[in-house]
Amino acid sequence: MQKLLNIIYLVVLLAAALGLRLYFLGLPGYDFDIQSFLGWGNKINESGFWHLYANNYYSGSGLNYPPLVPLISAWWLSFGKLFGQINPVYFFKILPTIFEVLLVVVSSWVVLSSNVKYKGTLLAVIVIQPALALVSSAWGQVDSILALMILLSFLLFEKNKYLGTVLMFLALLVKPQAIIAVLIYFLYLLSKRNFADFVKQIAVFAALLALAIFSFRIFGKSDFLSPYLNSVGNFTNSSLNAFNIWWVMHGSNSWNIQDTIKSGGLTYKSLGMILFAIFEVPAIIYLFYKAKKLPEVLLVVAYSYLAFFIFPTEIHERYLYPAVALFAIPAILNKNIFWVYLILTVTFLVNIFAVLQSVYPQFSFLQYNLLNGTWTQAVAAVNILVCIYLGIYLLYEAIRAD
Repeated sequence: MQKLLNIIYLVVLLAAALGLRLYFLGLPGYDFDIQSFLGWGNKINESGFWHLYANNYYSGSGLNYPPLVPLISAWWLSFGKLFGQINPVYFFKILPTIFEVLLVVVSSWVVLSSNVKYKGTLLAVIVIQPALALVSSAWGQVDSILALMILLSFLLFEKNKYLGTVLMFLALLVKPQAIIAVLIYFLYLLSKRNFADFVKQIAVFAALLALAIFSFRIFGKSDFLSPYLNSVGNFTNSSLNAFNIWWVMHGSNSWNIQDTIKSGGLTYKSLGMILFAIFEVPAIIYLFYKAKKLPEVLLVVAYSYLAFFIFPTEIHERYLYPAVALFAIPAILNKNIFWVYLILTVTFLVNIFAVLQSVYPQFSFLQYNLLNGTWTQAVAAVNILVCIYLGIYLLYEAIRAD
């Protein structure tokens, strides 16, 4: 009887998850972002891949992404031609949805393999996960590709370190924000006190990076490093709709307050990076003294992306995506982390919905700008409190383990 109930429960979850994503896929999506992905993909199909970052390769393209997303977009567009005349915007949104579904499948598999007592409730949050679905299936953004690459890299690390390193390099080819996971990946290698392994994987990663740089220069006379070097400083806003520490201070006016403003002799930008570095200390200590298993390592990665969302300036609302996605597996550690995962799912969902509702007309369900409400600062304060709590938790667990 219990087995039958479990099957029914799983079927209901899958039906709810499928229904939600189909509904989101039916929405128009944010046309500007999707058209950018489509434009990059079309240009690769027309003019080749290696010239991607060459001068005047695609005038006005605003290409600020590493090469993997444009390349995958090109493949997806070629695949779409097999179906004849289709709406490219709606069709494109299926791509990040597929990666998000794979992310859900992998996370669910790890949770199902665990002995956690609240497995059913946790599984429900992971499978339905409205916050991530809203970003991938409704908005049409590609953050799911980054999160999946990071997750697979750490998941396969123990079985094959070379494969883990290659996947981590692929994550870096998706978005510059992958550098956080890259640094933790190699710090984790170092924490195992096997210097030979550490050097080997550093060498593999460096070789892949050099190969990419020289391939773009030789075959396309283009600069592979440009999206990484130019990713910092494109904006000078204190917060780009991220419900973080700057949003608590200034609310929606964060858009109009530049991070070059000084406070106590430091610019907001410098202060944000200093706070981020301070809050990374508990993560590093925990990584070296406590983290031995996948959920513990991913806890460090997820926490680091949360701290990155909370403290630096120029942060977009979607930058919380990797944290929420990667907290799913650490949630099996104990109920405290599960509640963190649940709370961040809610705050992220609220943040994303408020942005879509208020900024993009195709998502307007209400008649007013949600971002102007002071209640958003309370949501941002919750995010900050969660980050502080986790910093204390990591330090406590590391000291106790030592």
